[in-house]
Amino acid sequence: MRRIILTGLLVATLSPLHAGAQTYGAFDMGMLTNRLAQDHVTRSERKRAQGASGIAGFSQALSSQLDTTGQAAPAIDARYTPNQAVRTRLADIMAEAAGRQGPAEAKEMRQIVLTKASLNQYVRVAPMLGYRENDAIDALAFYLLAQWGVANDYRPDITRTQAAAVRQQAANAYAQVTDQLNTDALRQEFAEMIVIQGAIMAGTHEAAMRSGDDQALERYAALARQGGEKLFTMDPTLIVLTDDGFRRK
Repeated sequence: MRRIILTGLLVATLSPLHAGAQTYGAFDMGMLTNRLAQDHVTRSERKRAQGASGIAGFSQALSSQLDTTGQAAPAIDARYTPNQAVRTRLADIMAEAAGRQGPAEAKEMRQIVLTKASLNQYVRVAPMLGYRENDAIDALAFYLLAQWGVANDYRPDITRTQAAAVRQQAANAYAQVTDQLNTDALRQEFAEMIVIQGAIMAGTHEAAMRSGDDQALERYAALARQGGEKLFTMDPTLIVLTDDGFRRK
């Protein structure tokens, strides 16, 4: 498995995209799940989703697996049929977030989403990791690898065995948010947003590495650590990638 599977994913199409890296490097999974649920559930359902089955439960489920092995993933179907109207809505969501950096960044992010630049690249490389397109759990596993990889400036190869183990951990964590992602549209928004996010992080990291920009590498790693702490409830640099998935050092 070549390193370019993750870190070189979008060098040609996205890098350097520094604004995107600044906006999304410390990505908050809570913001994502809350935003996706906002227009689709009742007030009582939102209140329930903020409990153990919400983002807190997601992070706890992920963190609990750092000390265990062989945990079977639940039988959850996270597949979806993509819809262009959903992607257009996602472009609005992500452009709004990128717009905090300025109108040019918002325009660029909208184009990335609507042209499927990162999604098409993910579709090309996902089978090399053993992942499938249009699957929210596989998208989450990819995102976890990208987030952790940039946070650790990780450069060795990632094997299919490691990718499969992370996929199992992603499935266990995903089980905590299925009530918030119970339609094709929500699963698509969730999956495509984190695929784009992960690809931007990986692409900008690779571009900085190729150009020898150590300051940029440190900046991207710091941003990824911020997001990783929310995902894993701990500093991702204290986590290693093994044949059993992510483990505490």
